[in-house]
Amino acid sequence: MSSLESDARLLAWWRFEEGAGDVVEDSSGNGHTLRLVGDPAWVRGKPGGAVALNGKDQHLETAGPVLRTDESLSVAAWLRLDRAVVGDYLAFPPGWYAFTAVSQPGPAAGSLTHSPFYLGVRARDEDTPEVMKWCLEVAPVDGDPPGPPWPFVWENAFSPGQLDSSVLDRWVFVVGVVDKESLTTHLYLPATGEHGTATLVSHWPFWQADAPLQIGRAYWRNEPVDQWPGSVGPIRLFEGVLTQDDAQRLYREDLGGDEPG
Repeated sequence: MSSLESDARLLAWWRFEEGAGDVVEDSSGNGHTLRLVGDPAWVRGKPGGAVALNGKDQHLETAGPVLRTDESLSVAAWLRLDRAVVGDYLAFPPGWYAFTAVSQPGPAAGSLTHSPFYLGVRARDEDTPEVMKWCLEVAPVDGDPPGPPWPFVWENAFSPGQLDSSVLDRWVFVVGVVDKESLTTHLYLPATGEHGTATLVSHWPFWQADAPLQIGRAYWRNEPVDQWPGSVGPIRLFEGVLTQDDAQRLYREDLGGDEPG
């Protein structure tokens, strides 16, 4: 992998090159093998391989936590919303407000388990679920704090542009960053140069999620939610902060140095 502008450290890298079977090996050398659950299909990615998820009962997960979610972190993933699952018109099912591709939920069964971060697609707000954007959402607590009024609100780094049905069946490289030092989160789309950001309050309670990393779903109040209706390709996880230039470097590297086609 090419050198990065930042000092972010690679924790896991799944290339999805196996093409068959029920595991995805970790190319970082750190041993974070992904296990396929629900028999998702292997498909061709861009780049490398991928698996297609049905948006219902298929996902991938590690044996344990990968990221220190109480510190700065970065996630870079190739994602696709599939017309075969979503249909010809991009929309959330009734009562849904998000599709989550990558998350790492909180610690204990029986608790109100959330994830400190959710990378995927989210409604701009619950009143307008038809306004869908790429998003990195961060949660301040694992469970429900006393309230209302609540001492914290969930924060979202949204892509500037709204998604429509033209995104279906198209691979998109998405990078989400949580920067503890600057109290900001970032969402990068290197193909278009889009950059969304959110600012966290000075007393934001960064917390560690100790459950296995989830690909293709999230948890909300100890229940799986936001199942990803499409394919996931190569994914990298980092300790530390990727810059916008880093995101562009990874994108160009994955495409073999070529511009997108």
